Amino acid sequence: LRTIDELGLDSSIVSGFLDELEQLLKGVALMKELTLRTRDYLVSFGECMSTRIFSAYLNKLGKKARQYDAFDLGFITTDDFTNADILEATYPAVAKRLHGDWIDDPAIPIVTGFLGKGWKSCAVTTLGRGGSDLTATTIGKALGLREIQVWKDVDGVLTCDPNIYANAVPVPYLTFDEAAELAYFGAQVLHPQSMRPAREGGIPVRVKNSYNRHAPGTVITKTRDMRKVCYMTVSVYFDPSMCNCYRSLIGHYFAEHINQHCPEIKYYHAGYSEHKDARTVWLSSKGLLYI
Repeated sequence: LRTIDELGLDSSIVSGFLDELEQLLKGVALMKELTLRTRDYLVSFGECMSTRIFSAYLNKLGKKARQYDAFDLGFITTDDFTNADILEATYPAVAKRLHGDWIDDPAIPIVTGFLGKGWKSCAVTTLGRGGSDLTATTIGKALGLREIQVWKDVDGVLTCDPNIYANAVPVPYLTFDEAAELAYFGAQVLHPQSMRPAREGGIPVRVKNSYNRHAPGTVITKTRDMRKVCYMTVSVYFDPSMCNCYRSLIGHYFAEHINQHCPEIKYYHAGYSEHKDARTVWLSSKGLLYI
């Protein structure tokens, strides 16, 4: 409520949600039980209130906006509470609703992230890790957009974790395969599941920084020109010690350099599978094994 007061908005836009949330929490405390279904409904309140506040503030600034709850917009999911998956019926439903509303009364759509409606239970579901990005890419595929932008707190996908190496720089281009493998090996910016609709729709995804909007970010596409690719990114597992390195034309030097200066890294993967010079290098107690 303090935020609403600071923005000069009417508290009635969230008062009903706060009352219902209080009753829900009292019920959970009384029953001493929190099911996955109830947990999903519980966490949905934050998104429902924050999007209403944001939409109201945009309208106050003279930017016409319209708030949508994803579970009412057409996001139809499996009934796997806390980790639901988007169903194909979502795409035409979302496209029909957003197109229709835009034609009737154009306004900026403000949509709740990571929420949906179970196709059997009709209950609120959440999409799990990367759910907000998945919401964005689902809308992008439904509308057939030219580009989907995902705004984070870094200048794109970086060459290394900036908490480990302060001079990490953004990687300008990646393929969906490369982004997925980076995520698998520990990169936190994107989750592979969230990129699936964009990949299926052939829509580029640009990762941008909310705190540095002029930075070009990282563009993720289905394919890219591999002829001039060089050393790109490194992700490290410390337990077990594993270093995943993307490169081409590095050869033996890079492997020997890691072996000499990073003995704690027991094995690592190097290379692009689609590049003719790519190879996998495993470090073991017996030396280097090139595959």
